[in-house]
Amino acid sequence: MGSKPLGHDDSSGFAFAKEMLCGDPTYGINFDRVQQHPDRGYIIFEYLKCEEKQIVDPWSSHPNKYWDKNPQKFISLWKIACELKAILYLVNYAEKGTKHEDKICVIKILDLDDSGIKKEKIRKMSRMEFSDWFRELNRECGDG
Repeated sequence: MGSKPLGHDDSSGFAFAKEMLCGDPTYGINFDRVQQHPDRGYIIFEYLKCEEKQIVDPWSSHPNKYWDKNPQKFISLWKIACELKAILYLVNYAEKGTKHEDKICVIKILDLDDSGIKKEKIRKMSRMEFSDWFRELNRECGDG
């Protein structure tokens, strides 16, 4: 079964859900990326963009630092990852063309509860290192 390169994002799906909720609080989350690896099972990616105006950069930012602002997002992602026996990666990044574009931090979540991330494996990479790792992982998922 073949696949195709990414063309465009589907922000229209987000806009549609927002419109349909008419301002009601959401009890759902959007997945940034889910893929199935032939050996590792499901892998969930959540991309966490660091804005240039923030004090932190992708290597120093961590969800525990702003846990009080949106814990439910991470709790829900973790619960889903556990149900699927999936690997959950949080990926801190900055937009290309910004001061911190070459800093990517991959946080593999190993344990999380209502108060925050309890156990993790952190890997700091350059943009090229991340691309190489991500592309290899993606290829492996296509081999299954």
